[in-house]
Amino acid sequence: MTLRLSPSLDAAALNPAFAARRRLHIPGVLEADSAEAVVAAMEAFDDWKVSVSAGGEFFELPLKGRMAAEPGKQGWIDGARVDGAEPRMQYIFDTRRLDLEPEDAPRDAVSAVLDFLNGPDFLAFVRAVTGDGRIDFADAQATRYRPGHVLTGHDDAAEGKNRLYAYVLNLTRDWRADWGGVLAFEGADGHIEEGFVPAFNALNLFAVPMRHAVTQVAGFAPRDRLSITGWLRSHQPV
Repeated sequence: MTLRLSPSLDAAALNPAFAARRRLHIPGVLEADSAEAVVAAMEAFDDWKVSVSAGGEFFELPLKGRMAAEPGKQGWIDGARVDGAEPRMQYIFDTRRLDLEPEDAPRDAVSAVLDFLNGPDFLAFVRAVTGDGRIDFADAQATRYRPGHVLTGHDDAAEGKNRLYAYVLNLTRDWRADWGGVLAFEGADGHIEEGFVPAFNALNLFAVPMRHAVTQVAGFAPRDRLSITGWLRSHQPV
């Protein structure tokens, strides 16, 4: 399947808004049919992995549906807890790493996202929005945040990764801020400067490094927070 940018996007008009804060929420980024196809494939996908770095535990386990594929490992997931006193980044969420999928893996609309992100149209778009011609490629993972899932504060800086910008392609329908899962940007004073609530068919784009977190999804949230996330990177050191 070929995914397409919305023809209504105007990168030149978005550039000043991005430049002002080095971050931007861009609604309606994909053509409607493309967005619908990707979210349908994400909702149908059954072989996620849960990724945990929390409370001194580090593991990634295959899931079948919402449970550990190996029944004996479910206790690992149930017992995973973030240590609130730990300053380092911690996280619990479900993942499908698109840039690590084998070439012979079955393809769906989610698989096509990696090709789309590295295609000439999208790369030209983000170069124009950011004003940065150094962007060479994107990596990507599909993420599913369920109740209790979280990503604590960090700034995405990683030596040798040549990360220029982080992105979140939102694919979550009808979300409310009080369900959590908000992409929250922290100011120098420790207050939240800005927060982007999960949305459907919207792109969040921000410079690296920039301190941020994904607030914990509430236990009463009635659906999952779905997105494609990753970084826009350069082949050259930055």
